[in-house]
Amino acid sequence: MRSEPASAQEQAVSPAKAARLSLARAADKAFELPMRVNAIRQSRLDLADVVESLEEEWAIYPLVNDDGSIGVMCFDPACVIAFMERQTKGSVNPSDEEARPLTRTDKALVGAFLEVFFNLFDESLLGAPTAYWTRGYRAEDAVHSRHLMVLLLDASEYRGFDISCEVSGLDRSISMRLFLPIKEQQPTLAEASKAKKKNRPDKDQISNKTMRGAALAATVELDAIMCKVTMPLSQLNTLKAGELVRLPQNAAAQAQLVDHSGQTSRAVNLGQLHGMRAVRLVYSEADEMMGQEPQAIETLQPKTQMPEDIAPASSDPVPNPSAQGDELDALLATSSS
Repeated sequence: MRSEPASAQEQAVSPAKAARLSLARAADKAFELPMRVNAIRQSRLDLADVVESLEEEWAIYPLVNDDGSIGVMCFDPACVIAFMERQTKGSVNPSDEEARPLTRTDKALVGAFLEVFFNLFDESLLGAPTAYWTRGYRAEDAVHSRHLMVLLLDASEYRGFDISCEVSGLDRSISMRLFLPIKEQQPTLAEASKAKKKNRPDKDQISNKTMRGAALAATVELDAIMCKVTMPLSQLNTLKAGELVRLPQNAAAQAQLVDHSGQTSRAVNLGQLHGMRAVRLVYSEADEMMGQEPQAIETLQPKTQMPEDIAPASSDPVPNPSAQGDELDALLATSSS
């Protein structure tokens, strides 16, 4: 959860937007190939989901990070053959040829595209809060089989980018997939140096600040529920893949943020932030009666991407962090007494 206001740069740059621009520029710079990115679907996957997304017929490339973590990027045969045709014949056939197994030479020709793409990807996210997602990766030679790639993956969760493209002016649809392990952001050298220069707190304040810091740093897991649908058990047992479950017309207005016990719930507005699903707490009349100030807290849910045309919820005043600390100090003092 986050309560600080987002900067203009943070709102303008997202990994999905950076990938869209970098892919088209990389194809033009590496092969002078006019390629258009139609859609990028961003998701959060566990290791089992990533393994299922790797297909034996595709060209699969390990991505090695400087810290030893491993990602993967793969291309469907139509994409690799389009790259090969452009480099060998100087042009791409108007339509897909009959599917054929990719050769070692076919896969090797993609290396130039990968190098340019990751350089541009890093440049596009330079200075953005999500830059650490892609920083420090380099592509290795394609693996011979899907099984060898599976043996290299060891992270528990990955950020996935399912990319749909086409060669401009031709009926050639191509697909790519990018999976990067999720890791915590490490402080930069400047941030680490600045932190060391800060004065240490007085001994009398160490205990209080330690308790406050521990409370504010505690992990709280909340579920965003758009609405609840009731149906008979007999109907529930007959549901099959592909069937539609009708939602109420005011489903979006019923959205709530609920803790795991189900005892705490707050109304929220649905929206989008950095290409990910987001919700914002709604200031209610109960808060006004209790004398609380309006709070706008954005909760990111990177599991599924929402449509680009859904804007974030209306902005509310953001609370003063120092005021929150004072309230928590008062609460701790009351509990101790």
